[in-house]
Amino acid sequence: MTAEGNDPSSEEPGFTFSDKRRIDPDTGEIRPEADEQSASAEVGGTGDAQGADENLADASDLGVDIPTDASTLNDTAVNDAELNDAEAAQGEEAPEPAPGSEAAAHLADLQRINAEYAAYRMRADRERERAATGGTIKAVEALIPVLDEVRLAQENGDVTGPFETHVNKLVESLNKLGVEQYGEVGDEFDPQLHEALMQQPSDDVESPTVFLVMQPGYRFGDRVIRAARVGVQQPED
Repeated sequence: MTAEGNDPSSEEPGFTFSDKRRIDPDTGEIRPEADEQSASAEVGGTGDAQGADENLADASDLGVDIPTDASTLNDTAVNDAELNDAEAAQGEEAPEPAPGSEAAAHLADLQRINAEYAAYRMRADRERERAATGGTIKAVEALIPVLDEVRLAQENGDVTGPFETHVNKLVESLNKLGVEQYGEVGDEFDPQLHEALMQQPSDDVESPTVFLVMQPGYRFGDRVIRAARVGVQQPED
């Protein structure tokens, strides 16, 4: 009787492996099988690249500009998405809220607030302009006595040299602020602009006319800061 464990036909096959290394460790040369596999891979990759190049060449012959770099392709995709979103937004119009609804009430409140804010801004602008005008007028009113003294010195010939330069700069500064000095001999008398300190009849005039300027007037825009103090000739009856 023979034991089953000693039967050679019942033994399991031993562990085997296949050496797939490209270089033979014994000879140090490249194995023929590795060369064939590498050549097959290169041929396959070249064929795919050649096919892609042929497709690009056909598109170029048809006049189609195909971007190849990644940044251009990404920008194109983003621009297309934004264009689609913009077209969708234009096609959708916000519906009008139904009268009497809560949305309509909120819309009315918003419109009222906008109107009140616009009116507030207009009032604030007017107040700011009025404050600036008032400040300029007060400054000129404080300078008027000095200006009168300077004018008298000019008439007497005392404004010369460096003093004359300073006077001219003062007058230029007032002009830049919009302050105007007025009142000349020969002007037609205007009670809104002139203060008649003396009057006399004359055959040489046909209407009340300024013949003497005692103190010039000053105005800021349309506002008279001080009326010109003058002598007036009246036509004789």
